Amino acid sequence: MSHASIGKFKKREIFELTDGTHRLEKNLYIRVRANGKYRNYFFRYLDQSGKVRDMALGSASKTPIIEVKQKAYFFRTLLSVAGQNPSDEPRKRPLFKDYSMQVIELLAGVKLWKNPSQLSSWKSSIANYCNPFIGEKFVDEITKNDVLKILHPIWIEKTMTASRLRGRLEKIFSYAIHDGLYSGANPASWRGNLDMFLPSPRKCTEQKHFSSLSFSDLRALIPKLMDSEATAAKALLFGVLTATRSVEFTQAHWNEISWKDQVWICPASRRKDGKLEPFRVPLSKQACAILISLKKGSKGCFIFSVDGKSPIRRETPRKFLRTSLGLSSTMHGMRSTFRDWCAENNIDATTAEKCLMHSTGNETVSAYQRSDLLEQRRAILQQWADALFESEETTERKS
Repeated sequence: MSHASIGKFKKREIFELTDGTHRLEKNLYIRVRANGKYRNYFFRYLDQSGKVRDMALGSASKTPIIEVKQKAYFFRTLLSVAGQNPSDEPRKRPLFKDYSMQVIELLAGVKLWKNPSQLSSWKSSIANYCNPFIGEKFVDEITKNDVLKILHPIWIEKTMTASRLRGRLEKIFSYAIHDGLYSGANPASWRGNLDMFLPSPRKCTEQKHFSSLSFSDLRALIPKLMDSEATAAKALLFGVLTATRSVEFTQAHWNEISWKDQVWICPASRRKDGKLEPFRVPLSKQACAILISLKKGSKGCFIFSVDGKSPIRRETPRKFLRTSLGLSSTMHGMRSTFRDWCAENNIDATTAEKCLMHSTGNETVSAYQRSDLLEQRRAILQQWADALFESEETTERKS
């Protein structure tokens, strides 16, 4: 057998294997994950109790084939001649600070995180809250008490952060158990474990809903936004008229606007629901007027930009509401105002949810309802815009 091959697999072919577990030769396997990003050798055997065990032998990108073959041969000899378990031999035990970062990188590929902030959030939370307690410990040394030492100080005062951190720890230890680096129950699991020592997160903090305005208050806000020359005010007004999220409209490009069809095409990369196709947002006459006024002085590809080179930040509309208008409302709250207005005006619930880019019905219903109801949504958003721009005096005369 050539040193550049294992069994029937040549070195080049090993790096062409697709995701899954592949047998290379007796007892020797390779596990491929994350679209081929991770390729790890392991030795599979039956221990003295008859239980299947896997022992890691290293990464294919870092461990020479000849070394892997030698280890596999040595461990087979231990099993057949000495009757000794390979796991009884000394093996490299990773420190938590190193292994946790490997798992986070793997998760980023598996979960296809679109926002880079998700990766940095995971890494910083583990580094700031966990590593001071368990960073220098071997993964298999960490216990439930170690996890409690991390969570106890922040569980009451920073409940949301602590609860999210617990979930991340549970995921990391799930991988450690899968990789044979941790035995026993997951030390960060909640049910039947940490829930016996920590109060329910729901009882620690009162559920807070996003602050919203009544429809009449929102309508009274429209003239102030129209009179303002601030880019944030124009963006805020556009977001209200289209009932979209800040992350969707603050980064909008001019090439996403179809002037002919009076439609804004929001790309899939900014969709919160994770769907892979773009979402068409019908534009009311008022929304088109805002775009036309902005287009005259535009210098770059972004619709809402101060310097012409980069878009405004997604937090900008909310900060403008708070600092310039003295309001605690959020864009999410204004979307809630739109939904309440739809209900009060007997707007079809399914179409109203489509306007908000929400999924409707269960998976079966969604599978059959492929239409995005563009023209129905166009009528609703035009009615919404007309109602917002209607003066109170006109409304009183109608009533």
